[in-house]
Amino acid sequence: MTLVAKLTMTTENNQTKVRPFTSSTTLAKASLLLRTVAKIFPTGGTLSRIAREVGMNTATAHRLLTALAHEGLLTFDPYAKTYHVGFELLQIAESAQAVAPDLKLRHHLRPMLASIARRTEESTYLSILANRDSVCIDLAEGTYPISANTLVAGARRPLGVGAGAMALLAALPLKEGDQMVIKNQERYERYSGITPAEVGYGLSECRRLGFAFNNGRIVPEVAALGVAFRVPDSEHRVAISVASVVSRMHAERRQLVIDVIRDEIRQWISQAVDHRAFKGSCVGSRFHRSLE
Repeated sequence: MTLVAKLTMTTENNQTKVRPFTSSTTLAKASLLLRTVAKIFPTGGTLSRIAREVGMNTATAHRLLTALAHEGLLTFDPYAKTYHVGFELLQIAESAQAVAPDLKLRHHLRPMLASIARRTEESTYLSILANRDSVCIDLAEGTYPISANTLVAGARRPLGVGAGAMALLAALPLKEGDQMVIKNQERYERYSGITPAEVGYGLSECRRLGFAFNNGRIVPEVAALGVAFRVPDSEHRVAISVASVVSRMHAERRQLVIDVIRDEIRQWISQAVDHRAFKGSCVGSRFHRSLE
C-alpha cells in the first residue's frame, strides 16, 4: 500500500463525521431520533411527525423512541401522544457543563488554528492538559494533498506521547514534569514501544528548544511539531501541534512551521493582553526570546 493510500485511509478512519440519515445501524437511528426531538421538537413531537422528519418508517421509529423513553433519555406524554427530552438526558447535559470552559476555549482559539493550518498547509491540533493526559479538543485540516491527520477531537494520550502532549509535559514545572514521566511510565510502551527514557530525553530537548518534535516515532511516516503556552488570566495550558509527512519536516521547514505557530500565538495573545503578560506565559526561554 502506498504512503498516500495509507495516510488517506488513516484520515478517513479517524475523522469525526456525522452519519447520513440513511445509516442502517440501530445506534445511529436512535441517536438521530434523540437529536431530532431535542432540536426540532423541543416542546414535543408525535410519532408520525418525528418519523416523517427523519424519513424513517413509523414502526422502526416507534420501537426506538420507546426504547429511548425506557432509558429515560426521552419521555412520552400518553395524553398528548408526544415525545420530549427526558430527565436523564438533562442530567447528562448538566454533568457535561464541566467541559464547558474547554468548549469556550476551543471556540476562541479556532480562528488561530485555522490560520496555522492555512499557512502551513498541514493538519493542526489544539490540545489541553487533563490530569496525566493530553486531550485533543479541536483540529483544522491542511490543504496539502497528503493528509497526516492522526488525531481526532477527543483523542487522549499520556503526557509525553506526541508533539502536543510533549509540549504540555514541558509546560509543567520541572519537578512536576519529571514526576509525571514516572507516573505514566507503564503506559508509554503501548505507543509503538516508547520507553520512559525516550520520553525523558524528549522532555529535556523540548525544555531546551521551546518546542517538541516527534519524527515519526508514534505513527510511521508522520512527524509533528508542538508548542505549548498558558492562556493569560486563566489556568489553561494548551498546545498547538502541526503534523505532516516526515519528508516535509526537514530542518528548514520545521523552522518555518515553528515560526508560523509562534507568530499566530503572539497575534492571538496580543488581542487580549499586553506583551508583558504574554512573555511570561509561553514555554521555553528560546521561545521567549523569539517573540521579542
